[in-house]
Amino acid sequence: MQLTDPLSLSLHDADGIVSDLASIRQSYLTTTPLGQLRYGAVPAAEARKWLESCVRLELNSELATYPRITGFDTDGRGQNVSRMEHLVVRDLDLEPLVVDQTLQSDEEARPSPGRVVAFAEFQYHPHPHSSNEPGADDARPAQSSEQEDPASAKTKTKTEPPIDLPPSAHRALHEHWDKAVEAALSAQFGGMHCFEVRGIATLSPSHLRRGIASKLLCWIFPWADRLGVPVVLAATPPGYPFYLRHGFVEVDDGGPRTFVQCNMAEWGGEGVHRHVLMIRWPTTLSDQSAS
Repeated sequence: MQLTDPLSLSLHDADGIVSDLASIRQSYLTTTPLGQLRYGAVPAAEARKWLESCVRLELNSELATYPRITGFDTDGRGQNVSRMEHLVVRDLDLEPLVVDQTLQSDEEARPSPGRVVAFAEFQYHPHPHSSNEPGADDARPAQSSEQEDPASAKTKTKTEPPIDLPPSAHRALHEHWDKAVEAALSAQFGGMHCFEVRGIATLSPSHLRRGIASKLLCWIFPWADRLGVPVVLAATPPGYPFYLRHGFVEVDDGGPRTFVQCNMAEWGGEGVHRHVLMIRWPTTLSDQSAS
């Protein structure tokens, strides 16, 4: 296993990695009881087609719309606009999945060596009073659930319709849970100057527990510390201990909601699924508090 360091994506990369990213998302689509309840009845081939459509729309929309986090010092827009960064890790010992034939005829569009086995998405939310350019109207974090929902609200744009769910998915639960998580994030973090972990995912089970997710997550910390702003997210049950180990804490500031949960018995399942709202404070502020 020969893994690359985290690599930033550009719009030029989008089409060549759709299959890889869809494969990662499909690898954990039904690994939680909530995921099983929502998508367990969807045939694998149908799920794969849907996921590829979601990934393609999302990448082409976000990579074309948002300036990159790495452009803070070079693009002249500074801290006044929303930004995103899409990162991937490749395993150079694996062959990339089959790409569209139109790409294979274009030497310049051929995918990079190896296969994408993990990805992360981060969004920078400026102070709401400084957001005055296109792409800066997203003043609050949207759904963040470590990519548990591959067709969350972030795939919806002003010019493209959302990708419809497969008919065999649990549509009512899908819509209910998306709205619940988004409402909780908005209530707690709305208007906050922060970075948001939009998603981190690793190909399961082959590339889990190899430090890949840690390397991706830690990429954003120097940016947050430099700007003196927190990093926020909504942690799934599998992600919760991972984020605790990396300096995140549960939100406990008297806010209206510090977690969001689903009683799956109300939707034909069993048990309770909970996302915990978490925050990592910049080390600059932590050091000042300690002194």
